[in-house]
Amino acid sequence: MPQGDGQTLPSSWRLPLRTYLAALLAEAGLAMHSREAYRRDLERAGAFFQGLGRSSWKTVQAEDLTALLADTRHHGLAPTSQIRLLSSLRGLFRWLRAEGELQGPDPTRFATKVHLWKRLPDVLHPDEALALLDAPDSSSWIGLRDRALLALLYGGGLRVTETIQLRLADLRLRSPGGEVEAGFLQVLGKGDKERLVPFGGEARVRVEQWIAEGRPGRIPQAKTVLLSKSGRALDRHRAFRVVRQHAEAIGISRELHPHTLRHSCATHLLLGGGDLRSVQEYLGHADLRTTERYTHVEVEQLQALHRLHHPRG
Repeated sequence: MPQGDGQTLPSSWRLPLRTYLAALLAEAGLAMHSREAYRRDLERAGAFFQGLGRSSWKTVQAEDLTALLADTRHHGLAPTSQIRLLSSLRGLFRWLRAEGELQGPDPTRFATKVHLWKRLPDVLHPDEALALLDAPDSSSWIGLRDRALLALLYGGGLRVTETIQLRLADLRLRSPGGEVEAGFLQVLGKGDKERLVPFGGEARVRVEQWIAEGRPGRIPQAKTVLLSKSGRALDRHRAFRVVRQHAEAIGISRELHPHTLRHSCATHLLLGGGDLRSVQEYLGHADLRTTERYTHVEVEQLQALHRLHHPRG
């Protein structure tokens, strides 16, 4: 992959990129080192696309992207760097469309279904994640509690400590009148840093069901959302046992732990189209490089797609 510094790129590539990076800095509050990582990725990608004969970002096609990914894989680019590259490009093309600069299809959205999954020990396949969430028996109080626990770990991407310390007062799931609104969790993370985590859909339903039907019967002794049999706050050891118990029940033999669900949440968000910056905020990472370590991307299927459909394959 070309290692140009971007200064040799024609203005049709360089000017939109410069404006986009300025917008990231001003509007998204992107840290300077993160902005520089995006700049390097996008300048090198632009040089590569130009080498394929494209005249500007607006002329890039999906097959150019598969060629880029195949080329970076051939030159040994790490999986975490590849997912950052893909996320950088997605952010740029999303911005180009919002600015009215991109009229054709977004080349980062593959028309063909591409399977990027490689089942790694610490990442669940999406089907496994859904099966795990459905494993607890909803007819018992403990099943309702376990369903809420798993929903917070995976649906909210929370750390286990954040999950067991979450209080009823930290939930913002409905408006004062009771109507469903865009739900949020007020989470106290590492370094006592607070963040708001979007939380809705089926995950919210499971937490609300536990609070309405399961939690009152425990004679609560704590203000936390999740309780033990005695009504006290759920402890870390029990949270670990719950994840392993239900994983075994659905036939997952490898060892899982609560962080597996957080890791899977981050990976699924990124591969589903989320950009690194948004996922960084969602997880509460101070450094973008920490978010990158949550990603595992296997691009062998993209290489196969390239070989099948690209004239240079």
